[in-house]
Amino acid sequence: MVLLSLCILTLVPRSCLSIEIDREGLPDTGLNTTNWETGALPPLDDMWELNDFQIAAKNVLGARWYASYRTAALDQVTYEANMNIWKKIRLNGYTFRDVANVNLNTTILGYNFTVPFFIAPAAYAGHTNASAELSLARAAGKMGALYAPSIESTKTIEEIADAGFANQTMFHQEYVWSNRTLLIDDLSRIEAAGYKAIFLTVDNTGVNGIRCEMFMSTISGHSASFTIDALAEIRNLTTLPIVPKGIKTAADAKTCLDLGFPAIYVSNHGGRVLDGVPTAVEILLDIRKQYPEVFEQMEVYADGGVRSANHIITLLALGARAVGLGRSPIFANIYGEDGVDRMLTLLQAELETSLQLMGEANVQNVIGNTTYINTKLVEAEYFGIS
Repeated sequence: MVLLSLCILTLVPRSCLSIEIDREGLPDTGLNTTNWETGALPPLDDMWELNDFQIAAKNVLGARWYASYRTAALDQVTYEANMNIWKKIRLNGYTFRDVANVNLNTTILGYNFTVPFFIAPAAYAGHTNASAELSLARAAGKMGALYAPSIESTKTIEEIADAGFANQTMFHQEYVWSNRTLLIDDLSRIEAAGYKAIFLTVDNTGVNGIRCEMFMSTISGHSASFTIDALAEIRNLTTLPIVPKGIKTAADAKTCLDLGFPAIYVSNHGGRVLDGVPTAVEILLDIRKQYPEVFEQMEVYADGGVRSANHIITLLALGARAVGLGRSPIFANIYGEDGVDRMLTLLQAELETSLQLMGEANVQNVIGNTTYINTKLVEAEYFGIS
């Protein structure tokens, strides 16, 4: 009998054996991996939620490259906080309202977009798909969403710009290189290629964070002597508007306001730089508490652990004008342009549905409107009970 059972087991087709994939604490979305084959691209139709794309990417990508996208710094305290902060927030849904026609349109630095979320800078998309950043640019262009490629992209500044559609608006990310010639050259190329603004990453000057799950050098090529004066001076190197990215304290937000920047980008770099810093939710709450004029006098963008429409709504209600997506578009890019299309479309549908269920038809009415969210649990933990 035992021998017969073993023989029967050996005859079961490999495709019928369920793949066990560690979800790393991600929500159980009901994703069925029964018919998946290890190392093979799963059917795109299996993807119904942004977290599904990460599981698919983990199945397909080599361990090194999956870790390069997934990795976070040291004990991953900030990464885990980014992913879990949403459990402490409640949304307020109002009834007796007309939500027949939902409007998701918004402006970012005066440019029109169809959705209040965008594809944030993420390095070396070419490790997920040969199309690399080109598929991200085209998918964003088709939706009418903003895309801001990384200065450390697989494709060149010019190649990504050329991949866009006519009249498509893209921003570009830049680092504060210690090599001033390189910095000036990058800014000149970004401007010449037609990008409309620069996300200037300011939160990892000098060194990179020490990231777990993979070995990497902390030497970055970024300037370690980057001061307020240096930040102000960079604006003289380009005619494009500059948005400091990586704002993690209310004090730095106020500094950028005082220096006259048009916007700031609240981000902890996906938990990949300094471990233990606050989440975007906590930073926005702190800015609102200490310097509410920041939201009145400049635009604010935010990212960090965003995997659903409800996360976007939370950050918008706290004052963000637009919300960035980092890892999810990269994971979706294992399918190329079709995968990024599907990811964006799923998120757009989620956002429309959530707004309707909350009794709000116009996303503009959510921005800075804290009546739509309850953050008392987060505030009690972060600020303490007075």
